[in-house]
Amino acid sequence: MDLRQLKHLIALADCGRFVAAAEQVHLSQAAFSRSIQALEASIGLRLFDRGPKGAQPTPAGRVVVERARQLLFEQRCFARDLELLRSGALGELSFGVGPVPAATIVPPLLVVLQRRQPDVMTRVRSGHGESLLALLHTEQIDFFIADPRMLPADPRLQARLLGPIHGGLYCRSGHALAGRLELSLADLLEHGIATVSASPTLRDMLRQGFGLAPTQALPIRLECDDFATLARLAQDSDVLVLLPHAVALAATGLRRLQLAGKPPGMSIQLHAIWLRGRSLSPAASLALELAAELSAALPGPD
Repeated sequence: MDLRQLKHLIALADCGRFVAAAEQVHLSQAAFSRSIQALEASIGLRLFDRGPKGAQPTPAGRVVVERARQLLFEQRCFARDLELLRSGALGELSFGVGPVPAATIVPPLLVVLQRRQPDVMTRVRSGHGESLLALLHTEQIDFFIADPRMLPADPRLQARLLGPIHGGLYCRSGHALAGRLELSLADLLEHGIATVSASPTLRDMLRQGFGLAPTQALPIRLECDDFATLARLAQDSDVLVLLPHAVALAATGLRRLQLAGKPPGMSIQLHAIWLRGRSLSPAASLALELAAELSAALPGPD
């Protein structure tokens, strides 16, 4: 058994058919089949059931496939660590962000990174939890920045707290509600709110913040993941918009609203999330330090 055979094993488990798996690893179907057969013979287990619908892992095969994934991941981590030791740094940095960090800490973060490490090629990928997790598990990004409460529990991940980002409900200064000391729930339901794409977890947080029952529908009129567009919407329409305070302060003519004596909205605990056992490059470590500093400098909840 060698690493090449383990790669073939994983390809067959992922593709489910010998022809597609052989194409993925750039082998003929005959050579690929011989590799799988040799692996099964060497460990004395049947790893796949062959049939008209393709190849499906046996119970033993599923165990071997998962162990093979971990072994190959550790091998890539080892190779990466050696490269870090040799060079002291890597020439590339790739990380992912959701809409909130993208609108708040990422712009100043990129400015500082370009000043501090101008020779590092930096790539930023935007998305939500599911898409960012997929990029992380396929090792297309080094880490991503998100609130882990929005993600499913996964022991393969580790996280570091960067800091909170606070937000609230805003409207234009000429809005009929702008002069109110307190906003009633009826006002909220009448005018509706605009926010980023709301996951079930975020919806539950908003219901709690607005004082709605767990089964009560949120009055969401619009979802948009671009906060610049949401700020413009708040300036030019009567929709009430949930914005990070940093975004609202940078816009003009916006008023913050209060509901039942407290400012409703969001408080997101940003974390850097990466694969457990994966060494971060010096460029990535610097990015995390700077992201934590920038998060601490953002406006607080009041």
